Amino acid sequence: MKTKTKLLFIFMMVAALLSGCNKENNATNTGKEKANTENSVVEESDKIESQVAGESDKTVANKTTSKEMEKVKPVEGATIGSMSSYVEDREIWKDFVDTKYIDSAKSEPLGIHVPRILLDSADAKAANAEIDGLVNNMREQYEMNKKDIEGLNIGIYSSFSVYQDADVLSVRITESSIWSGVYPQFTVFNFSLPDGKRMDDDALMKHFGVEKDEILGVIEDSLREVQEAETNIYYRTATDLSYLYNPNNCTGLILNDLWDNFESKSHQIYIDEVGTPTLIFAPYTSTMMGRSPETLKLRADRFDSDPISPTYLRMARRLGIDPTDEKHKAFIIYLGSAFDETSLKEPLAKLDAWTGVFTGYEDPRMLIAIKESEGGNKPYLIGEECYLVIPKYENASISLKELEPTDEGKLKEVENIHLDNLSATGNTFICQNISEIAPNAKITIRYRDDVLEFSPSISLKDGSLLLPEEVTDAEDILDWPHFVQKDVYSHALFERILSIMGEG
Repeated sequence: MKTKTKLLFIFMMVAALLSGCNKENNATNTGKEKANTENSVVEESDKIESQVAGESDKTVANKTTSKEMEKVKPVEGATIGSMSSYVEDREIWKDFVDTKYIDSAKSEPLGIHVPRILLDSADAKAANAEIDGLVNNMREQYEMNKKDIEGLNIGIYSSFSVYQDADVLSVRITESSIWSGVYPQFTVFNFSLPDGKRMDDDALMKHFGVEKDEILGVIEDSLREVQEAETNIYYRTATDLSYLYNPNNCTGLILNDLWDNFESKSHQIYIDEVGTPTLIFAPYTSTMMGRSPETLKLRADRFDSDPISPTYLRMARRLGIDPTDEKHKAFIIYLGSAFDETSLKEPLAKLDAWTGVFTGYEDPRMLIAIKESEGGNKPYLIGEECYLVIPKYENASISLKELEPTDEGKLKEVENIHLDNLSATGNTFICQNISEIAPNAKITIRYRDDVLEFSPSISLKDGSLLLPEEVTDAEDILDWPHFVQKDVYSHALFERILSIMGEG
């Protein structure tokens, strides 16, 4: 009996020890997974991301247990939060800045801080040589303009951020100068560790489980989210002319620039100091127009990766149309005419019925045919026919161009400073003249390289819309008498349009 009791005691002790070890291991692993998750571009854990990218559990474990990570420390002079064992501040103010300006040159964030990359590789040497050129330019600007410095601010600014994990070193340099009068310039260097070779954007994003063919979609979605957020903060309640120039009405313009130039750009993406992949938007035209962010934090939502608009998808299913059919690119609904305050309420009531079913009463974007008044004080409405355009793709751009008839009886585009600088995305309310004889505007729907241009017209025979094959008249989407309620409409949209009519 004593022998059995002794054996049972030994067994219980061993089991307790094993349980304790397992708890300790689980706690250690949980801590490591938490550390990884804090620096992730997506909302899932790093382990899930890596599995999506085809990495094994062993690979994920190696990322978090690298001995190199033990050497990582805060980088003095870099953006707060920067950590690395391979980068240091060059402290260039020691080389050419006069003593009285030293404190200004050393300050954060308005000093001149430039990195030195300490990796032992040919690519790192080339990067440092490129940074030498940046420093020489700053030196020349300082020498040329120091006689004009007022106070202690030297007018030359440079900062840098650093991110490092077991596999990647990412460095971003931002420089600007009041003497050159240009927008901030960005330079990006990404290296794989430990071999020190330069990484392109595709390799950098794959580090986060985002494949090459997914990158553009991630950028499009991230841009749209930023533009929508800014609109909701600053323009949500605007009911005057300022609403025409809200960020949402420029998103399509920025996307057009992105699609035109994306393939020709390289080394645009870096990882910021807290681990967020970020796109440099500065090379694009719209940035120079002040219409897009200089840098864009990228987010990858794996639960919403389908480029087809959810609204389009619901409508296609309702109408019995295959949403993946390439011949179908948009829906359009004719809402009615609006030429004064009273008549405007009817098309908006029909629109309200549609939003109640398909978008939870969210107002669509708005593009309306307007032009400058003779006095140049205020643009005015030159369209009376209202309709709703629902593009197939969530990130498609929608633009409106003014048309006028020529002496030969044809239609041509004419310059319009208001319409030419606007382009929306998503469901869009459009007001223009729709005529079988001479419509006064042209709609362009673009998704990347796929461009569709058309001017809706009304058949004199039966009053139906005449449309290209790719655009479907969705008039039958609802039983309108059942859903439309008289004098029930979006008052914000009503006031915005009324202000263009000159009645507000």
